[in-house]
Amino acid sequence: MGQNEETPDYRPIKDAHKTLGLWSMRRALAVAFSAAIVLLVAAWFLVLWLLGSPSQAKTKPLETKDLLELLKLVFALVAGIGALVALVTAYRRQRVDEAAGERAERVQAHAEEIARDNAHDATERRVTELYGQAIDQLGHDRAAVRLGGLYSLVRLGQDHPQHRQTVIDVICAYLRMPFQPPSAPSEDTGDAAQELQVRVTAQRLLQHHLSARLPEQTGAGTYWGDIDIDLTGARLINFDFTNCRPRKTIFAGTYFSGYAAFDGVTFGGYAEFGEAKFEGSAQFSGATFRGDAMFGKTAFDDHAKFDGVTFGGVAWFDGALFNGIAGFGATTFSGYATFREATFYEVWFDATFSKEVRFDKATFGDTVWFGEATFGDEAWFEQVKFSWGVTFTESRFVGNAWFSKTKFDGESGFEGVRFSGYVGFSEAAFNGDVSFWEAKFSGDTWFRETRFSGKVNFGEAEFSNPPTFDKAVASRSSDIHVWPAPWRTEELPSNADMCRLVSQ
Repeated sequence: MGQNEETPDYRPIKDAHKTLGLWSMRRALAVAFSAAIVLLVAAWFLVLWLLGSPSQAKTKPLETKDLLELLKLVFALVAGIGALVALVTAYRRQRVDEAAGERAERVQAHAEEIARDNAHDATERRVTELYGQAIDQLGHDRAAVRLGGLYSLVRLGQDHPQHRQTVIDVICAYLRMPFQPPSAPSEDTGDAAQELQVRVTAQRLLQHHLSARLPEQTGAGTYWGDIDIDLTGARLINFDFTNCRPRKTIFAGTYFSGYAAFDGVTFGGYAEFGEAKFEGSAQFSGATFRGDAMFGKTAFDDHAKFDGVTFGGVAWFDGALFNGIAGFGATTFSGYATFREATFYEVWFDATFSKEVRFDKATFGDTVWFGEATFGDEAWFEQVKFSWGVTFTESRFVGNAWFSKTKFDGESGFEGVRFSGYVGFSEAAFNGDVSFWEAKFSGDTWFRETRFSGKVNFGEAEFSNPPTFDKAVASRSSDIHVWPAPWRTEELPSNADMCRLVSQ
């Protein structure tokens, strides 16, 4: 028994009445007898007072019947005293029995507590021993021993839920260690190929214990909930994280070799992918980010699929590089979204932006589709470069839309777009054809110093307030342009190819 363990408070038998808050037997009986005598005397004088004191008379000898009555009275007094003694004794016995029962319960509870503590200490010692053995195995030269260490760790976490986060931390730390995969894994049987199998196994174990395909499966025996993942700077090979439900997730600077599958993942907290590199396809279809999602300066060398993704917090893609086709079909951005200075090859954005979104200084290299997209707050496309074509057909801008100093090198389609707020195309350059057919402008609209080098079509467009084309210029082929009234083109003496817009 340890020095700090508390033991029940016991007293010697002769002092037990003090623990129980009782008097000693001698004192209790003396008080009881004294109280009984006082009560009898008081009762006698009370009766005399009520009946009146008898007059003094000559004492007569007691008759036999009187002696019998007196004897009965004495017997009654003796019986009463005996009953009093029995009552006092029974009360004390009852209290002693109760105290003995309580004492036994305290002793039993204390013994059980000691047993639990001993069992817990034994379990923790065993866990520590197994943990140390598994760590030693992970550091072994032979790949088979390292594999055994991984499975020992997982078994430890499965049997002891309070140690699961520690087990995951160790596996993540192992994957963060430097590793150079073999050039031809199918042919190489050396140390690198064997280490590759160990790492792939570690990745599979992570996915196995963090995945739950259906909400009701989160209570399954193999699912480990409320787990944080930190794979900063790790090199992952064909990483499959499908349907996992981690809490906080960090993949900052992680290198994904081969494909990376995050389909159906629910990121419960902050998710960091900043400066990560996806060598193969990156699949995030149907994923949910409940916290902030950080993809700043992330490089996607192949397809990047974010179709059906829900971003519950901030979606940060500043400086991201999309070298393949990027898909954001039916994607929901519930919080602030930013793609400033991002680079896209080909991208599809039929998405819903509930809050402010920024694409300032972004570069689009090929086809860009924003058709039927919804912008619920301010949308910033200032100083953007569209190198090919861009389509905003049937999209809706609930807030202000800013395209100042943006360069449109290919065809630009704004057919049927609804602009509910201010619209700014000041100093923009349309180097290809542009169409605003049936577009609707509900707020002020500016095309100040805008350059239209291709065909311009504002046919059937509606303006709640007259648009402004101050200092705007257009190509000389005025017969192919359709301008909103009262604007028209007028030749520029200093430029034979361009003309200026004037209000009639």
